[in-house]
Amino acid sequence: MGVGLWGWNAVTKGVRHSTLFALQEVRTVGWERPEKIEALERLRSSSGSSLLDLDLVSLKGRIMSQPWIRDVSLRKEYPDTLAVRVIERQPVAVLVGRQVEAIVDETGAVLEAWPSGGGIPHPWSGLPVVHGVEPGSLRDGSTAALQHFAASLEILRAASSSADPVLDLDVGRWDDVRVQRHGYELRFGEGHFDEKWRRFLSVENEIERRHEGVHEVDLRFPDQVVVQ
Repeated sequence: MGVGLWGWNAVTKGVRHSTLFALQEVRTVGWERPEKIEALERLRSSSGSSLLDLDLVSLKGRIMSQPWIRDVSLRKEYPDTLAVRVIERQPVAVLVGRQVEAIVDETGAVLEAWPSGGGIPHPWSGLPVVHGVEPGSLRDGSTAALQHFAASLEILRAASSSADPVLDLDVGRWDDVRVQRHGYELRFGEGHFDEKWRRFLSVENEIERRHEGVHEVDLRFPDQVVVQ
């Protein structure tokens, strides 16, 4: 029996050190961000290691440390390939805080941040802008920040079918949510944002025809659209 165990261990050790199973290729799917290069270099640092010995849990942790990564799955494809399938986070808005501005996804995860006042980087200049939610408070799970961010998401979802989805929202006051659009202001007040947006769309064409004389559209009152 002792000889048998020794033989089995020798065979196993030989297989693990065989060049047949040495990692040669890292194949990715769904990964478009530039940060991919840095993360791939971390994975490829394992190049030459036996595929049998790769710790997929540890490797997944390395990839998930990237802020743009929402989820990742890893699979060993013998004899020499590691397959990486990634789901990236999708930015939905730019939060403009007092000290920090940030790109966030629909869960409120901060993807990139920079000091306030420096302007929105070109790749993100077409995203909706949200005032009244501090990125740090949202990241820390502040109840108020989460509620205000949820209000902005409800409006953005309602406006998603609009021909011009680029909006500037102010959700700093829960009872007086406002949206800047086409040079005039929409006042939503509190709650029922989806219904209020539909009400606005029902008269949007008329408002656009009167654009020069319109500075505010008040949607706070039930079943009414007050144009000033």
